[in-house]
Amino acid sequence: MTSTSPPPESVRRIVLARRPEGVPAEEDFRLETVPVTSPGPGEVLVRAVHLSLDPWVRGAMTGRNLGHPPIHPGDLVPGRAVARVVGTGEWVVAETGWQEYATVPAESLRPVAVPPGVPRTAVLGALGTPGLTAYAAITRLIRPAVGDTVVVSSATGAVGGVAGQLARLAGARTVAIVGGPAKCELATDFFGYAAAVDRHDPGWADALAEACPDGVDGYLHMAGGEVLRGVADRLAPHARVALAGLPDHANEAGETVLPAGAVMRARASVHGLVVYDHFDLRPRFADRVGKLLTEGRLRFLEDEHHGLESTPAAFIRLMSGLNTGKAVVHLDRDTSDN
Repeated sequence: MTSTSPPPESVRRIVLARRPEGVPAEEDFRLETVPVTSPGPGEVLVRAVHLSLDPWVRGAMTGRNLGHPPIHPGDLVPGRAVARVVGTGEWVVAETGWQEYATVPAESLRPVAVPPGVPRTAVLGALGTPGLTAYAAITRLIRPAVGDTVVVSSATGAVGGVAGQLARLAGARTVAIVGGPAKCELATDFFGYAAAVDRHDPGWADALAEACPDGVDGYLHMAGGEVLRGVADRLAPHARVALAGLPDHANEAGETVLPAGAVMRARASVHGLVVYDHFDLRPRFADRVGKLLTEGRLRFLEDEHHGLESTPAAFIRLMSGLNTGKAVVHLDRDTSDN
């Protein structure tokens, strides 16, 4: 269906069927068809084309997300998408939820703006909230100096992939913590990390020590509590730590506890990173990362899925740590500019 076609009478959407326990399961979601809500004053109808899947949605299912109210069984699962305005064809970023069409406030839309040659889906990842999270972590909180060692966990994900490259471009030696040998290879060969450590390997802490002989000057944490404890034992004096993700908490799989003794020994600074506190960086972030993408000095990867039906399985894959890059579901094959 093109952007100039009449709007449909019904829309398919995915709602929460039950409250997840641990990592979400297929049975936690339900696909349903409902009538399309006609736009009222100040509203427009948009057709979602590229749907972003993000870990914060899991927090909303348990009321732990700071930027979204809790969702309950029967509620539409929230989410952001690159969409087209029905009737005009304008490409926008919209809070559509997990559905094919959405009626949204016109003032809430943001035009899709990407540098020449950069895919529009970059506004969901490297040029979107994940990229801004990485930029804030590296430039404002970790602040690597030339020669520093910076460790990034979940290093091949939407945030980690960008963060590691920004730290390397700042002159740091970067070390990835990932899950599995394939991701280790991806971290070094695609994202340019100097070394990669497999957190599933029983000897991963020794491998980390070998990869960071002079200690860890900066650490971006987005993994489980065991990883945080292992990295904390390697912190160099006056290290900077940014806590950007707590999957144990999101999946209700346990509590991540800050190793206070290790932090004190290193006289380290620990920052809780909530991206909403760093929106003032958006202009600088967009300019810097946009230029790096255009010049080919920063790469990004997408974990692609197709069709609304694939969304629950893709989200489960994300929350299980199996994704490589930014998780995106392509809902429609009509992605032309016409």
